[in-house]
Amino acid sequence: MTKTEIVEHIIANTTFSRSQAQTAVDCVINAISDSLTKGESVYLRGFATIKAHTTKERKARNINKGTAMTIPAQRTVKILLSKQLKNRMNNGKEL
Repeated sequence: MTKTEIVEHIIANTTFSRSQAQTAVDCVINAISDSLTKGESVYLRGFATIKAHTTKERKARNINKGTAMTIPAQRTVKILLSKQLKNRMNNGKEL
């Protein structure tokens, strides 16, 4: 599902206009992005917990050249699905 499809879904299920739905989606995405940038977690009950995570620096090998290289530490995101969503995906049960 793309951002445009999410906007279309909101339009179909609410009385929002296209611009209102687009603004709502943009606001939610910006709020989540801002929290993760600050290192905070985002908890969406019944859906998932999205956490900012920092990986450690690690050693790797370039298989083409056979040389050792270091992959620097990076900030990334971990998504932990809620129990309700896991059950819904695996058993077809509603939330």
